[in-house]
Amino acid sequence: MKKLVLITGIILMVCLFTSVYASPAATVGTNVTASEENKGSENEVFVLKSENNRIVVYRCGEKTPYMTTDTLVSTLPKGDIMLLEKGIEVKGEENLKKSLEDYCS
Repeated sequence: MKKLVLITGIILMVCLFTSVYASPAATVGTNVTASEENKGSENEVFVLKSENNRIVVYRCGEKTPYMTTDTLVSTLPKGDIMLLEKGIEVKGEENLKKSLEDYCS
C-alpha cells in the first residue's frame, strides 16, 4: 500500500513539473496585455493522443508535440485508452491542465 501511495505521488509530481516546465515562456518585448494573452490561450485547441504508450499533447493542426507526459497509457482504463488513440480535443490551457491532472493522477 505504501508503495502504491509513493508511486502515485511521484507520478503526480512528474505531471506537475511536466506541465510547468513544458508551458511556453512569455516573449520579452511584446505589447500584449495579460488579458489579451489569456484570451488567446482560452481559445487555443489542444489534442491529447496516445503515442509510444505515453500521453502526448499537440496544438490543433500542428505536427510537433507541444508536450509529452511520463504517464503510461497502458495504466489507464480501456475507455480512456480508446479515446486517446482517436485524440481528445481540449479547448484552452486551463482545461488542458485539468485534463492532464485527471489522466496523470
